[in-house]
Formats: sequence, structure tokens, C-alpha cells
Amino acid sequence: MIMFRFAHIEMLWLLLLIPTLIAAFIYITRRQRKRILEFGDPSLLEELMPNASRVRPVVKFSILMVALTLLIFAAARPQYGQREKTVKRQGIEVMIALDVSNSMLAEDVAPNRLDRAKQMLSKLIDKMVDDKVGLVVFAGDAFVQLPITCDYVSAKMFLNSITPDLIKTQGTAIGSAINTSVRAFGAEESEAGRAIILITDGENHEDDAMAAAKAAHEAGIHIYVVGIGKPEGSPIPIPGTHDFRKDRQGNIVVTRLNEEMCRDIAGAAEGMYVRCDNTNTATRALEKELHSLATADIETRVFSDYNEQYQSFALVALLLLVIDFFIFNRKNKSITRWNIFGENRLTILVLLLALSTSISAQNSRWGGKESEHIRHGNRDYKKERYDKAELNYRRALDQNNKSYQSYYNLGNSLFRQEKYKEASEAYAKAEKQMDPKNKSQKEHLSQVYHNLGNAMYAQQQFGDAVSAYKESLRLNPKDNDTRYNLIKAMEMLQQQQQQQQQQQKQDQKQNQQKQDQQQQQQNQDQQDQQDQQNQKQEQEQQQQQEQSDSMDKETAEQILQALQQDEQDTQDKLRRQQGGQKRVEKDW
Repeated sequence: MIMFRFAHIEMLWLLLLIPTLIAAFIYITRRQRKRILEFGDPSLLEELMPNASRVRPVVKFSILMVALTLLIFAAARPQYGQREKTVKRQGIEVMIALDVSNSMLAEDVAPNRLDRAKQMLSKLIDKMVDDKVGLVVFAGDAFVQLPITCDYVSAKMFLNSITPDLIKTQGTAIGSAINTSVRAFGAEESEAGRAIILITDGENHEDDAMAAAKAAHEAGIHIYVVGIGKPEGSPIPIPGTHDFRKDRQGNIVVTRLNEEMCRDIAGAAEGMYVRCDNTNTATRALEKELHSLATADIETRVFSDYNEQYQSFALVALLLLVIDFFIFNRKNKSITRWNIFGENRLTILVLLLALSTSISAQNSRWGGKESEHIRHGNRDYKKERYDKAELNYRRALDQNNKSYQSYYNLGNSLFRQEKYKEASEAYAKAEKQMDPKNKSQKEHLSQVYHNLGNAMYAQQQFGDAVSAYKESLRLNPKDNDTRYNLIKAMEMLQQQQQQQQQQQKQDQKQNQQKQDQQQQQQNQDQQDQQDQQNQKQEQEQQQQQEQSDSMDKETAEQILQALQQDEQDTQDKLRRQQGGQKRVEKDW
């Protein structure tokens, strides 16, 4: 689709000078006519001025206005080009079938089997240039995670988002994964080499994988099996805990790499088996095998740069100025009196040519630096020097901070460096500089929203990703890649919301348990306090009782002593009485 635009559309404000100059010309012309009328009869004055012309000044002024208008358009830098074009590249088609069963969480290879497989595939995708790649995930069932595409950014994004939670049915349905991968290639005939990279630990395979591998081989599809793990096995950790998965009897489950089965599948398809460990041996072996496949033309759509068109406007303006130069305000009876090649007029003509050239050069300088930085950035981006590409795009923005192309390319380079937050900010700025009502920008804006959705998806902000994908589809409803990404983002958003709800329920449960514990603790503290008070009261009562008992004992002793004293006093008195009577008797 042909697109037309102005690189510096703000220069079109200078067009307001045109009606202003026209109004001034009309005012001056009428004023001159009034002044002529003041001198006398216009018919008599025309005879006195035989060379005067009323038409020539209007023609000259009109030519000047048209030339000025063209120069303003040239200063705005008109551009046109193809928004997208179909390019044929030489490449192959590769479907990746990745095992996502729980056994892939085993840590017999670092960091675990699944993450190690994703690291290997990420390096493999980085090496692809003109190839197509797709992604199938499987456990007890299999489905297409990413349709076959040349969009390596989306491929890596979906690869990073893979977890065992994608498939609830556990197991290892390798046959189903191979059949799903074969169907994902599509029915169209292609001379390009086709390959399936099957990555699994080979445990618990549930269907006829050998028959599926043979059928794929008969269809001309190569199968490369990558076994991941160790034959001696490893326990399967439970995410978020420090425990391991156990069977129904309570024994820890140990998962082992079934190399024999992996070799049988590769043999049935006359393919290759390689074991993935903590080295890059498997990556190098796969690269070698893929490079040996036959390549064929693969059609892809790419963006085409705009072509500068200001030169045409400047050239027409120069031509009009030359025509205006040879038109005189007065009538000429003889062409020889024009003195076309006179020294003064030739000098003026040279000056006009120099002025026009200067304007064109100035226009080139206005957009030259920006375009140069963008070209350098695109070259670095193609060579995977994303940090240098980012630097060049930022330099282009220093020249023109309203260039949505620079913001868009900057976002792509940041995304490649996994700076997803900064990439989303760059895409958002590109979107602000674009007008959805502009047909020339509408399709490009849909791509901006698509990539913005990818950046949000990579940050696990699935709600924002869904909104961005919807905006992209609203502008370009035929984009199947965006529609597929929208479905995946909605699925991930639903899972995220369910996890959040579960987390909220768990938090509420924990909070309730905590409150119950606090209430129990408070009750226990109150009970302890009550017990302490009761114990204290008992102690006080006991002390009082002891004091009372002690007082009673002392009183009894005092009473007893008093009684004893009374008895003693009575006896002493009786003795005294008896003793007095005897003395009377002796005194006789």
C-alpha cells in the first residue's frame, strides 16, 4: 500500500502567508488604481503609458505565489513509499515441541530441565535469520502455543511464558505432540526443509510415538529428539515450597531420563538424538543439522522506508521562478529589448538557482541527520547489535522528538534487550505521535499496539496486553497473529486472576488464622491473668488465715498463762493463810 506523508508537517503552517500576501497584493493594486484616478481619465492616461500592463503584474504575482507554495511543501519534506511489501527469503520451517510436564521441573540440570530447555531454544532462535519457527507444548495433551511465524520476538516472548501450569492433564503424550506439530506446518506445499525439535525427558509416554514419528518422516519432516535430564534421576520439587512430589504411598517421586525411548523415536524417523546437559553440545548439534536442511523461498512482509520527494517540488518552484524572471511588468514591442542574456539578469538567475539549491540542501539537512541515524540504527538492529541500534534511535529522537518511527524502532531494540518496561514506554510515545484517523498511519499504528501488547505480556501485565491487542485488532481486524496473541493474553489474564483470587483466599485464611491465634493468645493471657489474680487472692487469704491462726494460738497461750497465774496466786494465798494459824498456836 502506497503511503504519503510530510516529515515536517508543521512547516505547512507557512501556507497561511499565501492568503495574507494575496490580500496585500489586492489592497496595493486597488490603491494604485485610486491614485491613477486622481490624476485624470484612465483612458487618457493609458495613451500616455503605452507600455503599462494590467495583466502582467497579476500573472507574475500568481506565479510567485505558486512557487512560494511549492517551496513551503518542499520544506515540509513530502515522502511516499510502500508501508509493507512481500519479500522472499531463503529459509527453513521449524516446529519446536516442548515437554511441560511436572517432571521437567527436576533440577538434575541447572537451573531445572524446563528452564535449561528454554535457554537452549532461546539461543537457537537468536541464530535464525530468514527461517520460520513455531511452538507446541505438551504433557498429557498437546496444543499449538505459537503458530509458525517469522516473528522471533513473539517466539521468544511465548517461550519465556511457558510453565507446567499451561496443561492440567499430566503425562507425556509424545505422539500427540508430533502429530500437532505436523499439522501446524500447514497444508501448503513448500520446498523448504521442515524439522521438528522434540525436547522431553521421555517419561510416562502414553501413546504410539513411534508411529507418529514414522508418519512425519514419510511426510518429509525431519525429527530431532533432545533428551534432557540424567538417567540416574532426580526428585521433583514443588514450586514455592521446600518439599518434593510424593506418590500415594508417601514416597518421594524420582524422575529419570528415558534415553532408550528417545533414541527409538529418533530412529523411527531416521533423525538425530542428542542429550542436553549443562554444556552447549546440544545447541551446536541442532544448529549443524538445521543448516544442512534445504532452504527455499519464504514470503514475509517487511516495512519499506519512505522516499524523499521534496526535490520535485523544489525543481518546479525553480522553474516557475525562472518563468517569472522572463516576464516583465511592462509590454515589450521587440523581443530584442528583453536583453535576456544581459549581465545583470544572468547574475540574478544564478542567484535564484543558488537560492533554490540552498533551500533543497537545507531541507536535506533538516531530515538528513534523523534519517541517517535511523538508517544506522536499522543496520545495527539487523546485525543484532541492539545496544548500538538503541543509541542511534535515541540520536534520531534528539533531532526530532516527534518521530513515531524513531520511537517505534527504539521500542523494538529495547524489547530485544529484554528491557520490557522501557520498550512499552517507547511504544506508548510512538502511539501518541500518531493519528488513528490518518489512513497512512492506521496500519502502522496497529503494529505499534501489537508490539506494545507483547511488551506488556512479557511484564506479565496481561490486562494491559489484552487492551493493546484489542486496539491493534480494531485498526487491523485481519491480523491473525494479534488475534492469537490476544487469546493467549486473555487465558493468562484469567489464570492470573484465579491465582490472585486463590492468593487472596489464602491471605484471608492466613489472616483469619492469625486473628484466631491472636484471639486465643488474648484469651490465654486473660486466663493467665485471672489465674494470677486468683492465686494472689488465695495467697492473701492463706496469709490472713495463718495470721489469724497465729493470733488465736498466742491468745490461748496468754489465757492459759493467766489461768495458771491465777491458780498459782490462789495456792499461794491458801498457803499463806495456813502458815499464819500455826504461828498463833506456837505463840502460846
